[in-house]
Amino acid sequence: MVDITTGLAFLTGLGLPEVLLWVLSFAVVFAVLTKLKILGRAPATLVSIVAGILVLMAVPAAAIQVIAGMSTGLVVLAIGIIALVAVLEVAQVRHFERDEKGKIVDAHPWLTGHSTAVAAVLIVLAAILFVATGGLPLIGIAGIPVIGWGTAFLILVGIAVLWMLSEAK
Repeated sequence: MVDITTGLAFLTGLGLPEVLLWVLSFAVVFAVLTKLKILGRAPATLVSIVAGILVLMAVPAAAIQVIAGMSTGLVVLAIGIIALVAVLEVAQVRHFERDEKGKIVDAHPWLTGHSTAVAAVLIVLAAILFVATGGLPLIGIAGIPVIGWGTAFLILVGIAVLWMLSEAK
């Protein structure tokens, strides 16, 4: 039986990071050309394919490894977010809006009631993922003290506890 580590090593040997980078650059260029209606569909496809190949030739190997690590981490993060949303919806967790007398006026799904906090958490998770996959040297920062997933989790738990204590007052 093959475990996930062996499978990922095999895919990396086949060039999966390069393929992911090509697909990413193709998708971005194609989306921009299609949305702005600069070219028709067929010319936009051809230009996007060529742009993806040129990006692949110009990017150093270190950037490809960071992008591959981030894409893997983002897939895991997306699956976790989907599972969390599913649990919140099944449990029917709601955000209640109340009037000045304390009477419930309206109820929204929890994520829409706290959209700013959810966006902030997603940005923090993306930044942690960038640091964990080795992205700091790409932007010229030599490094920071070791922040692994465990440390990041403890920081997030601490922020959540402080947030809950501040709302209780």
